[in-house]
Amino acid sequence: MAMPTSTLLSILFWLLGTFTSSLFCLLIGLISIKALSYITSEIKEFEVIKGDAVAISLFVGGFIVFTSLIIHGSSLNPIFQGNVIDPASFINIHRVILILLAYGIGLTIGWLFYKLFAKVELFGIDLDDINKSPQAIGLFLFCYEVFIGLIVHASLSLPL
Repeated sequence: MAMPTSTLLSILFWLLGTFTSSLFCLLIGLISIKALSYITSEIKEFEVIKGDAVAISLFVGGFIVFTSLIIHGSSLNPIFQGNVIDPASFINIHRVILILLAYGIGLTIGWLFYKLFAKVELFGIDLDDINKSPQAIGLFLFCYEVFIGLIVHASLSLPL
């Protein structure tokens, strides 16, 4: 049973849209992880985890979860969609704006979290103490990656 050419073309455009959307979100995700490192200047994330297998595996594991959330969300509603190569119909600009806002919210909440726990010492906890353990920093990065992945997945899952 042969598939019509239009069906195959639609599948290829969906795959292209999913792939492109995933790459876009991953790139912005990498930027947000680097921005978190800048925001939490007292925590030396990448300097401390170097050479520690558990910390690095936690970081990489978090990135795998982050990536899977991005791919799943992009598969549901890619940023780039449509069956023609026409920027007006191919790019869902509303979704792009929503995703950029989601990353902004994630960074803002990360910054507020850091300010509350590290500077105000909410609950008497000094967040900078995680510098003492590479595994603690790896877990911190893992949790942040899952956090940002869930926020972006939610923004990708909204029907627009």
